[in-house]
Amino acid sequence: MPPLVQDLLYVAAAVVILWKCADWFVEGAVAMAEKLAVPQMLVGLVIVSIATTSPELMASVLAALRGMPEVALGNAIGSVIVDASVALGLAALLAVTPLVAEPRLFRTSAVMLIAAIGLAFAMCLDGVLSRADGIILLSLYAGYVVVSYVRVKRGRASATDLPFEPPDESLAQLPTSKVVGLFALGLVGVLGGSHLLLHGALGLATAAGVPPVVIGLTVVAIGTSMPEIATCTAAAIKKQSGIGVGNILGADILNICWVAGLSAIANPLRAEMRVILIMFPAVAIIVGVMLVMLRWGYRLSRVNGAILLLLYLVYVAVLIAFVPRDALPVGVGAP
Repeated sequence: MPPLVQDLLYVAAAVVILWKCADWFVEGAVAMAEKLAVPQMLVGLVIVSIATTSPELMASVLAALRGMPEVALGNAIGSVIVDASVALGLAALLAVTPLVAEPRLFRTSAVMLIAAIGLAFAMCLDGVLSRADGIILLSLYAGYVVVSYVRVKRGRASATDLPFEPPDESLAQLPTSKVVGLFALGLVGVLGGSHLLLHGALGLATAAGVPPVVIGLTVVAIGTSMPEIATCTAAAIKKQSGIGVGNILGADILNICWVAGLSAIANPLRAEMRVILIMFPAVAIIVGVMLVMLRWGYRLSRVNGAILLLLYLVYVAVLIAFVPRDALPVGVGAP
């Protein structure tokens, strides 16, 4: 079998595995949280969000450990772009009614997301996201979770404030063995799917002569963002837009603080400055447009969705036109 065909099959198989296994992982995690009586808000902010971003995490950490830091950083930032443009844009186009965001939690999440992007950009201006930078990003997310937990304990958030619907009560009735099985099988599938995706995507990059960072920002980012894309689209079609909007905002924060941060701790992330000066302004513009449109009445219409998808196409065109074809791995290892 020709290497190109084999790599395409790897990518296709990985996307299917990630999509289904991440779904099992989410169900197992939510059922486990219900059985442990974890507050509902933390189910969405921590367990569900970490579950849906687990493909991004595993793909980026694997890339960092294998000496491909530009793929790891590109996947983390590219996933934010994909979530904010492709996932929400497609959901808005397919939704029967406009997507709706809960005002108070939207404002809190928006401020956190803007701060995370700005901080990560500043950290990367020296060309590297170091281990110390990764620890700071993880600490920022931990602080966000603590603040959210305190708000729940003080009764400042009601059930209607949550960016997702209450979990299906039937999950809490599942036998513990099945819950553990779903969780474990989903996690194993996510690990295997991430490995396949990384292998296939890098093979395609080599065959096409495309810089690895571009593959990380596009093919790998879309593949690992499939759980968010599927969740957001399904929620929109079922008229439960709070699930989709809340999951995307939470996943974007996690991709910056958790995925990029943990990958940097595993192995400092480097990328060519020209690439950094393209991808961070791009994520700032796309996320900024998304937040402004959501803030305008806390709704996202089909027209808004079309605008977000168009922004993604422009972004890909800019990558192809301006990212140098010789932007290959520049090495790892930083203070």
